[in-house]
Amino acid sequence: MDYKKAFEKYVDFQQDLHKKNQKRIRVGLKVNILLPLVFLLLSFLTKGSKLVFLLLWVGSLFGIAFYLMYVEYTDYKLQEQLKDYLENETLETDILIGENVDRAEAIVSTTIDKIDERIEEKKEVNKQRIEAKKEEGKQMLEAGKQKVKDKIGKLKEGEDA
Repeated sequence: MDYKKAFEKYVDFQQDLHKKNQKRIRVGLKVNILLPLVFLLLSFLTKGSKLVFLLLWVGSLFGIAFYLMYVEYTDYKLQEQLKDYLENETLETDILIGENVDRAEAIVSTTIDKIDERIEEKKEVNKQRIEAKKEEGKQMLEAGKQKVKDKIGKLKEGEDA
């Protein structure tokens, strides 16, 4: 038996299985969205117990999550096994989920920082507006007081005359 051909078949099998796992993950994520929506719709459309549908909904979320973890873990183990067979340290395992987690974390972090900066800017602008409105209100109050004093003064003059 030609070991080189057998090994190439094994590598091809691993690559095909990896592609199938990627497809399984995509399907699993779609099912993770659709199946709970079905249970949610059924719970609102039927007059049955909402608790049963809630339990089915939660159970389906856990089931799909465990399925996705199982597919990811088996794929990771197969790639690690292939890496061991090839005895090549430069071969990196191709993860199915979380490929760009570090990059996504950096993007989210910078976005949150920008949002925080904008919130602080808006707070400062609002403080300035509030202070301006307070000052405007004080001036209007003083003007109103002065008008009232003037009216009282005119009324007193009218009584004295």
